Amino acid sequence: MQERVSAIILRNKKLLLVTGYDESFYWTPGGKISSNENHKSSLTRELEEELSIRLTHMNSYLIYKSTSEITNKKQKVHCYLIKYSGKIRPKKETTKILWCSKQDFEKGIPKISKGIEKYLIPKLIRDSVI
Repeated sequence: MQERVSAIILRNKKLLLVTGYDESFYWTPGGKISSNENHKSSLTRELEEELSIRLTHMNSYLIYKSTSEITNKKQKVHCYLIKYSGKIRPKKETTKILWCSKQDFEKGIPKISKGIEKYLIPKLIRDSVI
């Protein structure tokens, strides 16, 4: 099973979502953990590659299992509440970013990955994080 790290980046009770080339949905920043990496080094690398930011702190928030819509493989996703330094600027495979509120998710806007929709968003709402 593929393992993925995911950054929960919040601002004014809104969650940062990203998308990449030709994808029709959004997801949280992060990516696959390489064999020689731990969660922190993987998330540090992914955030620098995708958003030009530096990870300064991370706390485990949620772990869930789902199927990746991109690879169609089962994955275990480790979600971390993070703090960072730097200015968020999309780069590499990240083509768009969105800050989404609880109301956006309740309206079904934007289209998001099924795992985030089923597991992460409900927990963020229950915990009054968004």
